Amino acid sequence: MSCLLSFRIIFAIIGWRIGGGRGLIFGFLLGWLLDSMYRRPTIHFTFQHDSDDFSNYDKQERGWQPYVDVTLQEAYRTLGISETATDDEVRQAYRELALRYHPDRVESQGEAAREQAEKKFREITEARDIIMRARGL
Repeated sequence: MSCLLSFRIIFAIIGWRIGGGRGLIFGFLLGWLLDSMYRRPTIHFTFQHDSDDFSNYDKQERGWQPYVDVTLQEAYRTLGISETATDDEVRQAYRELALRYHPDRVESQGEAAREQAEKKFREITEARDIIMRARGL
């Protein structure tokens, strides 16, 4: 609040006029209490950092995070389903892709194929977990 509209100043003056020094102190404290009760709400803005190192905080580019959760959209794309899919459709899509890309199925094709299958299998599992968490399951 501005100085002219502050309850602290107004009540301190009224207290001084009525009770002298003690009235001034009591009025100031009462005004301070009212100022804290009728303060305008404070809005806090937050943004994410990639690391916990804040030494070059001012040098980092500050940007807004998108409203739509990009990872959730990527999870739906990974499973090959739409966002309106039912829970059973999500489970079915996960089962089909998990069977197709399970690392044990490509074990005979060599180490490189197994590593690719493990990576794809982890992506599919992570996508399913993200969707299930977003749906509260």
